[in-house]
Amino acid sequence: MSQRRKIALAYAFAVPVVLVIVLALHVGLYDVSHSAGDMAGAAKVIQQTAVAVSSLKEAGTNSEAYVASPGSEVYSKGFQDSISRLRGAIKIIDQKSANDRNAHNKIQKLQPMIEKQIAFYAQAMERAKKKSASRETAEPATQAQGRVADIEHALRDLQSAELTRLQQLSGTATRSVRLAGLITSYGGGLAIWLVAVGAFLLFHDEKARAWKGVERRVHTKVLQTLPLGVSVTTDAGIIVYANPIEESSLGYKEGGLLGTSANTLHPLEEQGAEHKVREILDCLRSDHAWSGELPVKRADGTVQIARSWVLNLPVPGKIYRLFVHDLPPMGGSAPGDTAGTTACTAA
Repeated sequence: MSQRRKIALAYAFAVPVVLVIVLALHVGLYDVSHSAGDMAGAAKVIQQTAVAVSSLKEAGTNSEAYVASPGSEVYSKGFQDSISRLRGAIKIIDQKSANDRNAHNKIQKLQPMIEKQIAFYAQAMERAKKKSASRETAEPATQAQGRVADIEHALRDLQSAELTRLQQLSGTATRSVRLAGLITSYGGGLAIWLVAVGAFLLFHDEKARAWKGVERRVHTKVLQTLPLGVSVTTDAGIIVYANPIEESSLGYKEGGLLGTSANTLHPLEEQGAEHKVREILDCLRSDHAWSGELPVKRADGTVQIARSWVLNLPVPGKIYRLFVHDLPPMGGSAPGDTAGTTACTAA
């Protein structure tokens, strides 16, 4: 598997992991937020039920005190304040229990009873103010006391139910927070590890690519300074590369050999050495390197004999041939017989 593929796989795994973590955290935080809202509502209901109970008691106390002292503004104002707090508490409970069907149904049933009790207190105070006979209120007062007990019991039952619900919501929120923490710790650690692996592989890939660039420059420098002539041809014999030594030693300008034929550079047929062509091709077909003497034509048309090596260049999908010449100085060797010692050795 290539380095780039490994990097791609590391990031391909890291991205879904990060997305899953973000989604899971979003769900967890939504659950926590939802639970927190419900907990705040339950706590408010618990608080207001206590306010409702105490306000109902205060209303009864102020009503009785007013009946005992008809016309007292202090008890009348205290009664009105208690009723105001009581109704406010019931209204808040009704609003905060909107998402809790059980609590909402309870408070809906309690409201008529509470209003009936408020009306009873108000009527008792009004009769006392008009000096009505107390015998007429004895029976209703007994019924009212039972109603007050029922209201208090229902409010305390609602308070107890909301306290239980609050504890359950707290447990749910704690589990959601714990789950979010685990996802963040382990999922985040996994994502960081995958990203780190990808970064590590990317660093080494860039390092390898940089080294390959240096390596290519070194190879190019070696070919340019090598005291041997080097040329590369296609399998059809077209020259696609010649190093500076090859061109300058043969009297060609820079790039002068590119695109020319290897048969022009090595006039074997002109020298009557067709058998050497077959010998070289047979050696190359068996993936061996050929070595021997070859005629090399210079730019001015003169031919000299040079010790040479010919071998295949392993390039995927194509066939190239490498020619290496130990070129004599200009005018250092006259044309002659090319039937010297040759060799076909493993490349």
